[in-house]
Amino acid sequence: MFDFFKKKKPPAAAAASIETGPAVPLPLAGRKGHVGAIEAVTLDGTMYFFGFDFSSDLVLSPLIADIDLAARFASQHMAQRDGTHDEAYWRELAGYAVDGSELATETESRTFSTESLAAAIASLARVRREGTVEPGFAIEYHLRYLLGAAGGWEVPEEAGDEDADEWIDVISGNEPLAEGTTLTGIADRLQAHLNALVDAAPGNWAVKFAVLKA
Repeated sequence: MFDFFKKKKPPAAAAASIETGPAVPLPLAGRKGHVGAIEAVTLDGTMYFFGFDFSSDLVLSPLIADIDLAARFASQHMAQRDGTHDEAYWRELAGYAVDGSELATETESRTFSTESLAAAIASLARVRREGTVEPGFAIEYHLRYLLGAAGGWEVPEEAGDEDADEWIDVISGNEPLAEGTTLTGIADRLQAHLNALVDAAPGNWAVKFAVLKA
């Protein structure tokens, strides 16, 4: 009698949500159990953490803005050479990614803004239209590398990156045009490569850096 006055227990799913917090993301493309570390990049003032396998040159996770959630991801889906570790262990390692990196030592190489990337793509569009150099043009190598690593290096051969750094040097005027080439053609190839990088990148990697497409 009077059972309806008793406080009802929350549904199991709700209780689990309260206890565990945000859902832990899944690894990219089934990349579970890889040996790796936690790295980070900053976009528009927000630092995003991600798992990375150095031996395979593969990004293992989506971009994760919560450092504790990144540690939780690593504890569930990543390993070190001596095996798996708990969240506290990975939280300490994630802390090192705030100020340093094994992939790109310069802070500037790990810091991006949507505005500056959009400006670079607008400059590239001008080169494609007008066929003249764009002094100072650059798109950070580390960003292009990470997008390739997130996408599992599945950029189609016709949009390959074997000459991407050379293309950027020519577009910026730092290197001369090779005989038989045009600035318009080189700019077109670079844009096709950037489009392919974003298209191949999974999850929020493609969303966060969609500005590179044209």
